[in-house]
Amino acid sequence: MATLIQRQFAVLSFITAFLFVMTGVLSLGGNRVAITSSAIQQAASHISSLAILSWMGQEIPALSATVQASSDARSNSVTGFLFQLATNIQPGDLRSLLGRELPGMVTTEDARFVVQGKGATLADFYVEYPAHPKQVADTSQLVPVVEPQEQAAAKPAEEKPAPAAKPATTNGKKIVFVYNSHNRESWFSETKPIGTSVDHPTQNISLVSQRLSEALNERGIGADVSKDDIYQQLLNKKMDYALSYAQSLQVVKAAVEKNRELHYFFDLHRDTAPRDRTTVTIKGKTYARVMFVIGKRNKSHEKNEAFATELHQLMEKMYPELSRGVMEKGAKTDHGEYNQSISPGSLLMEIGGTENTLQESLNTAEALADVFAAYYLQAEKVGKTVTEEPAKR
Repeated sequence: MATLIQRQFAVLSFITAFLFVMTGVLSLGGNRVAITSSAIQQAASHISSLAILSWMGQEIPALSATVQASSDARSNSVTGFLFQLATNIQPGDLRSLLGRELPGMVTTEDARFVVQGKGATLADFYVEYPAHPKQVADTSQLVPVVEPQEQAAAKPAEEKPAPAAKPATTNGKKIVFVYNSHNRESWFSETKPIGTSVDHPTQNISLVSQRLSEALNERGIGADVSKDDIYQQLLNKKMDYALSYAQSLQVVKAAVEKNRELHYFFDLHRDTAPRDRTTVTIKGKTYARVMFVIGKRNKSHEKNEAFATELHQLMEKMYPELSRGVMEKGAKTDHGEYNQSISPGSLLMEIGGTENTLQESLNTAEALADVFAAYYLQAEKVGKTVTEEPAKR
């Protein structure tokens, strides 16, 4: 018996030593062997990092105690984790099954208004509907629209009003980067819906980003705008729409590498809320209302939240009711981080909804430029501009 145990011990010792040596050889040799799978990548994008930590905490108790001490035991079991992975439904939480279809079931654990604008409710909870794959190729569904250049020629005063005197200046430095993770989000006025998607290859939210960048520069705030078609990049790489933020993060990181002066990153989206909650008329001009969205998966989200709150309060003074408020989304909902850990000056902004028009959204871009220029001037005077260098990712 003793001899058998000795032999087993010797074999296990040999195997352990062999694996140790092979691991060292592969590491020192610069080998980068990786098993990739688009299916696994897509599935992993739906898993909360906290869920993974909870699962690991079953083997490392100290991890649960320090990272997620208040976690629900029902979600900590291996079977619960696997069920959630397969169905995207959290065991014991009926809201995860019905919450998206019944907005009233959304609670403060999933989303809450940090600052609530007029008429805003949790029914405004933003749901990211995936783009329909036929939207790119099926041009027969597109609604004919007037090109932006023709619109500008017909109504130059309305489309592009003269910029106000420059209240602030960045002395030629580009400090703002505007981009779109969901760059093809459009409006009913520009295209016909396909399923739950209202997208257009060219007449989309990226035009609003372009106008915001131009308006900021006109007001003395150096800004750049991304020209990247994130949706097309996902198609080219055969990646799921759920990975839009991962793809746009690469765009943001490239911009930071090119210009280390960038501190403000604005990701513009178009919401799906009805027109009566996404539209406001101020001094005879109609605007698409703005909602600031903060992701709690960003460990420093309080800084981004404070920045959004300042913009909201200033917007209320300059353009009353233009802001729908500042919404905080929990780790259980959608992406939940939105690339906001790149900088405390990083924000996701919902500009209007599908029932707004391109022109109303362009009007909002002008107003948003006014608000940010005023914020920057005020922050410069008291030395409170976002000066932290973007976090290295």
